[in-house]
Amino acid sequence: MRNITLFIFVAILFVLSACQQNKIRYHIGVSQCSDDEWRQKMNKEIEREAVFYDGVNIDFLTSKDDNAKQSEDIEYFIDKGVDLLIVSPNEAEAIAPAVEKAVKKGIPVIMVDRKISSDNYTAYLGADNYEIGKTAGEYIITRLNGKGNIVEIKGLSGSTPAIERHKGLMDVLANAPDIRVIASVKGDWQQENATDKMDSLLKLYPEIDLVFAQNDRMASGAYNAAKKLGRASDIAFVGVDALPGNNYGLHQVQNGELDATFIYPTGGDKVLQTAMNVLTKQPYEKETFLPTALIAKTNARLMQLQADEINSQDQKLERLNSQIDEFWSRYSAQTSFLYVSIICLVLFACLLFIIIRAYWTKNRLNLELSSQKQQLEEQRDQLITLSKQLEEATQSKLVFFTNISHDFRTPLTLIADPVEQLLENDGLSPKQEGLLKVVHKNVNILLRLVNEILDFRKYENGKLELQLKNCDLKEAVGSWSQAFQSLALKKHIHFNVGIADGNYHLLIDENKIERIFFNLLSNAFKFTPENGDISVDLSILTKESEGILLMKVADNGKGMSAEQIQKIFDRFYQTDVNHAGSGIGLALVKALVDLQGGTIEVESQKDKGTLFSISIPVVF
Repeated sequence: MRNITLFIFVAILFVLSACQQNKIRYHIGVSQCSDDEWRQKMNKEIEREAVFYDGVNIDFLTSKDDNAKQSEDIEYFIDKGVDLLIVSPNEAEAIAPAVEKAVKKGIPVIMVDRKISSDNYTAYLGADNYEIGKTAGEYIITRLNGKGNIVEIKGLSGSTPAIERHKGLMDVLANAPDIRVIASVKGDWQQENATDKMDSLLKLYPEIDLVFAQNDRMASGAYNAAKKLGRASDIAFVGVDALPGNNYGLHQVQNGELDATFIYPTGGDKVLQTAMNVLTKQPYEKETFLPTALIAKTNARLMQLQADEINSQDQKLERLNSQIDEFWSRYSAQTSFLYVSIICLVLFACLLFIIIRAYWTKNRLNLELSSQKQQLEEQRDQLITLSKQLEEATQSKLVFFTNISHDFRTPLTLIADPVEQLLENDGLSPKQEGLLKVVHKNVNILLRLVNEILDFRKYENGKLELQLKNCDLKEAVGSWSQAFQSLALKKHIHFNVGIADGNYHLLIDENKIERIFFNLLSNAFKFTPENGDISVDLSILTKESEGILLMKVADNGKGMSAEQIQKIFDRFYQTDVNHAGSGIGLALVKALVDLQGGTIEVESQKDKGTLFSISIPVVF
C-alpha cells in the first residue's frame, strides 16, 4: 500500500512538471518615463522580440512624466526581485538614485533613449542625440542658405536627449553667424506646451524663418499655432522622431506640415537582445548608438511605404505568434490530458487490486467480527444488568441518606430550642454563655447542612418550590454578613460588603437567597488565606415593575484551573480534599439559582482568586 501511494505521488509530480513547460526563467521590469506613441512602439518591439526567448516575462510601468512616480516604479521592481531593469528616465538627475540603488542590489540596468547623470548603469541603447542635434543644425544651414531667424523648442530640461540635441545644434550653428537663434523655449515634449509657447513667440517676433522642435509632437504644436495666425506658410518646421502612421512625423512631412524630421529609432528588439546577452553572460556593448537619418519631402513617401510594409509584416508576425500560442496551449492541454489518462488507468488498476484484496480481507474479518460481536452483545447485556443494579443501589443509598438527614434534623431542632432558651437567661456566667453560643452556632451549621441536603434532594425530585414573600434584601444581607465578621477577624481577612443604591424591597424567596449567600461566602472563606480579601457587591437593575438582582462574590484565594471550573457545580465534587465539606454546596447554589430563573457564572485563575456572578430576575 505504501509503494502504491509513493507511485501516485510521483505520477502527480510528473503531470505538474509537464504542465509547467512555460516556467518563467527571467523576469524583466521596464520603467518608461511616458506613454507616448514612440514608447508604445518600443514596448511592442520588446514584447515581440521576447517571443524568441524561452521563459521571459516582462512587466511594463509608465510614470507619465512624473519623477517621483518613476522612482517608486523602480523601487517596486527592486522589491519584486526582477532579474534585469530597462529604464528610460524622465530626468537624468532625479532618477539617478533609484537606478544606482538597483545596481547596488545586483540588478543589471539598461538605459534606453535617455541616460542618468552618472555612469553607474550596465548598458545604454539609443540614438546619438548630440549627432541628431548636429545633423539638424547642418540641415537648417542648408535649408536657409546660411541666413535666417530660427526658434528652438526643447524637451524636458533635465532629460539627456534635450540637453544633447541642444548642444549639437548650437555647436553647428556657431559656424553660421548669419543664422540667429532668436528664442529657445521649453516645450517639455508636449504638443500643448509647444502650441502655447509658439503662440507667444509669433506675437513677439514678426520674422521667424524656421522652427526646430526636439520632437514631432512639439513641431506639430508649433505648426498649429502658426497656422491659426496665418503664418504657417512662411515658416519651415523641423522635428525629430519620424514615426509612421496617421498624424505622426512621416505623414506630417508628406502633407507639408513639417519641412523635415529625423528618424529617432526605437530599437526595442535590440534592447531585449542586449538584455538577454546580459542575463545569459554573453558579450554586449556598454554604449550602443542606433543610426538616424533625415526625412524630407523627397524621401518621406518611400519611408512611409517601407514603414507600411514593416507594419504589415509585424501584424503577420503577431497573428502567427498568436496561432503558435494557441497551438502550444492545445498541445499542452492534450499532453496533460494524456498524462492524466495514463495516471487514471494506473490508479484504476491499483484501486481494483485494493478492492479485490479488501474483499478477501473483509470475508476473513467478517468471521472474526461475528465472533467478537457475539461476545460484545453478551458483555453489553451484562453491563446493562450491572448498570440497573448500580442505579438501584445508588437510589437506595440516596433514600437512606435522605431518611438519615430527616432523622438528624429532629434531634438537632430539639437541641437548638433549649440552647436558645438558656441563652435568654440573664443569670449565666460569661463562660457558660460562651459555651452555649458555640453549641448554638454548631447546631445551626448542622441544621443548615441537613436542610441543604434535603433541599437538594427535593430539587432533584422536582419537588422544591419557591416561597415568595416581601422583604428588605438590603437589611437581610447586612444581617447575614454579620455572621462572617468574627471569622474574618479570626483569619485577618479584609471582608467588605458593598450595596449599590436602589430599591431592595423585593418579592423573593428570602430563604433561598440566604442559602446562596451563605454557601458562596463559606466557600470564599474556606479557600482565602490569612490577610486575604473577600468582597460582596449587590446591585439592582430596574425596569418598570421588574428588575435583575446582581450579586458578585470575589476573593483572592487559591483560585481554580479551567478543568476544575467545569466541575464545581457537580454534586459531591470537591476541588481540594484537604478542606472538609459535603461537596453539594455549589451544586445547591446552582440549583437554587436555576429554580429562580437566574444565571450563575464563575471566573477564576490559579493563585489569583475567584469571582462568582449571579443574576436573578425579581419583582418589586
